[in-house]
Amino acid sequence: MVNKYPNLRCQVATTPDHVRDAMILRSICFVHEHGISPSFIFDGNDHQATHFVFYDGEDPVGSLRIRWFADFAKYERTCFREKYRHPFTVKRCIQMTFDHVARKGYTKVLTQAEQRLARLWTILFDLEIVDSPPVEIAGHPEPYLTVVGTIPASSDPITMESSSALLLRVEGQWDAPSSFETA
Repeated sequence: MVNKYPNLRCQVATTPDHVRDAMILRSICFVHEHGISPSFIFDGNDHQATHFVFYDGEDPVGSLRIRWFADFAKYERTCFREKYRHPFTVKRCIQMTFDHVARKGYTKVLTQAEQRLARLWTILFDLEIVDSPPVEIAGHPEPYLTVVGTIPASSDPITMESSSALLLRVEGQWDAPSSFETA
């Protein structure tokens, strides 16, 4: 298949503009298109999560957030503008985040989604729907199913033995010396 969007890139939200783009995308996709309450889509977890924005060139086209738990990364609020809701595009974007997750030392991922979207995670990423009670959410027509899986481990995970300089760098920019480092 021809790569329809050759300029797709994944950006860890490290600036107010990135966070703004993630929030705008969630407003468009969840609040405007699906009528989901903003109080559900925007919550206190936004201040503890790592946000990712997917761009086609400079145009924000999708976003998600990840929260970090003891031994797994939880994917939440995954959304794409309608034009970019193609399985190959979604797969490519989310796979870009797997490298980040693995670099942080995680190999287990989890998400919760409506049945049709949970199935997409199983098809695209070989994850599995677990046999736990679905989560009923007020105002949502379908319960959310829990989907889990394993991603490949990083060959160079960040650990306590990583260099002190690396541990000071901006999230996701671990391999580039920061402007604060001296030669």
